[in-house]
Amino acid sequence: MTAQAIEEVRLTAFKSFRGEAFQLAPLTVLIGRNSSGKSNALDGLEVLSRLARGEDIGEALESRRGPAGPVRGGLAGCVPHGSDSFSLGCSVSTEYGPIHLDVTVQVEPEVQIIEERLSGPTNKGHRDVLVSGEPSPHVGDLHAAWHNGKRGPNPSAPFRSSRLLTSQLPLRVGGETEGERDSIWCAETMLSALASVFHLDPVPHLMRQYVPARDANLRRTAENLSAAVGMIQRRSPELFDVLVDLLRGLADHDIVRLTVTKSDLGDVMLALDEGALGRTPAREMSDGMLRFLAIATSLLAGGERLDLGAPSSGSVDGALTLVVEELENGLHPSQASQVLELVRNASADDRAQVLITTHSPALLSALDSADHEGVVVCSRDRRTGASRLTRLTELDGYPKAMATGPLGDVVTQGRLQGEAQQDRDYTEFDRLLGIG
Repeated sequence: MTAQAIEEVRLTAFKSFRGEAFQLAPLTVLIGRNSSGKSNALDGLEVLSRLARGEDIGEALESRRGPAGPVRGGLAGCVPHGSDSFSLGCSVSTEYGPIHLDVTVQVEPEVQIIEERLSGPTNKGHRDVLVSGEPSPHVGDLHAAWHNGKRGPNPSAPFRSSRLLTSQLPLRVGGETEGERDSIWCAETMLSALASVFHLDPVPHLMRQYVPARDANLRRTAENLSAAVGMIQRRSPELFDVLVDLLRGLADHDIVRLTVTKSDLGDVMLALDEGALGRTPAREMSDGMLRFLAIATSLLAGGERLDLGAPSSGSVDGALTLVVEELENGLHPSQASQVLELVRNASADDRAQVLITTHSPALLSALDSADHEGVVVCSRDRRTGASRLTRLTELDGYPKAMATGPLGDVVTQGRLQGEAQQDRDYTEFDRLLGIG
């Protein structure tokens, strides 16, 4: 990636995870059985992204007023069983070296940060640039020290424990020394990367209405898809032409053009001119067609035309991280592979890094060997019930399995079952991939 990008998410103690982490590739694919923890892993990134926007923890994770609604399970649902807090972390790559953030949030008896550490590159090498102290007995305060590059103890001050400390650092530190400027840069870079996470969850029935033309930054649910496409048509005709070409490749009938119609009040709605079949407005389009349009629009538009929520205090542009659960929903298997190709092209062109989950054999089979480096298998430990994350290429049996055919066929047909293997037992490989 050319911009600062998230390279690792750490699920230290979060929901069904303890001590797990996964790397983000340009295209990352989470696979595994139902209830294995795939959604929980995505929620970890979602929580970090929301906290980076600087809101109070409770408001960020439980608010029902925002378009995204509460995070799944709310605050209480983030905590592993038997605990009163959760811990998360992530790393962001930069040209000067990685920046690491780790945070622990207490949920009971009071919601507050109880530990946080930010480290990254400075003119004196990699340093801790923000470190919290012991939690204050007074709710609302947590002392933290920041790197200023001078000899002697680093300066410290009380921070609000109800918000991510890193989000407060650029407003608390004056940047009077080179060390302080390094600390601010690390904080802003981390905040920008996390604030550039966009979780796309298209809801087709919400896309079938007229919407105000000015409401053009695509929302999480893609309810304002018509306005977002209309903005692309006006400001980026070449991207609009790409979108129409992609749509033509998806349909099995002629599409003459894609239009944005206006109501008497100036609101807009998409419509397809299908030649002899007539015109089809958005309210009559299929779920699959609308989901495809939403995904394609988000990839083509990039972060500038997506509703990323309240901006962080950072001024550094982060690379867009697009998250889509069950990419194949509503799509024919052949269409799912077309969407995958669109996703692959976007990540290859540095427009975005993409994180998806899928159960689609067709989509899995469309992954090439290079894509397999970004496939992460989510599973449950039979003894403890905890979720585990393992790279596909690191599973025992991976080379032998891939020699039998595409990944989708391996998963659905269980080709390893019943085969006499003299050198290795592949039962565990089958179980993790949901074979049998």
